[in-house]
Amino acid sequence: MKKFVRNLACVGAVAALSGCIGTTSGPTFTTVNYNGEVYDPSAPAWQLTDYLPDPNVNTSVSANSFQDTSFKTIFDGFRMANGKTVVTWNDKLDQVAQSYAGYLVDTGQFTHRGGGTDIVDRVLASGYDPEWVAENLARGQQSEQAAMTAWENSTTGHRENLLNDMAEEFGLGVSGTGQDLTWVLVLANPCLPSESC
Repeated sequence: MKKFVRNLACVGAVAALSGCIGTTSGPTFTTVNYNGEVYDPSAPAWQLTDYLPDPNVNTSVSANSFQDTSFKTIFDGFRMANGKTVVTWNDKLDQVAQSYAGYLVDTGQFTHRGGGTDIVDRVLASGYDPEWVAENLARGQQSEQAAMTAWENSTTGHRENLLNDMAEEFGLGVSGTGQDLTWVLVLANPCLPSESC
């Protein structure tokens, strides 16, 4: 049986960041709030292909560049300034991040456990075999830089995820518009065939 290290962190768009804070909009439902996350236990199950391509994507944001190169530049700059190695964009992680961002917007949730899944479930659904995986969420930030700055300055696990030595690959998803603009960053370290993860 595989053992995974899971790191989760979320951040909401509020004047001051305080743990995981989200706002709910869209459909009306009963939510359960865990540590500031907005979670709907009756939401439909998450499936990778149900949200690709994302019907809620903010095209002005997603058109920034192919394969998240603009975000990679920001991310790598932060990591190098803190003595860490750069990361590599990964198509499978990118699909997970984009699909989950669309799912969160469609269901009005802001949680790491939406649709009966967690980050490891979602990454495994893409065919990626992780040794380590982490996820950062943000909502309301209007640019890649704003989302990154919120994660960098967070007092919760976001910054630790960004600077984790295990982070080798990433994917970035964005969905929604305005205050519902939702960012999902998936970080992982692949399990190599020679390793027993």
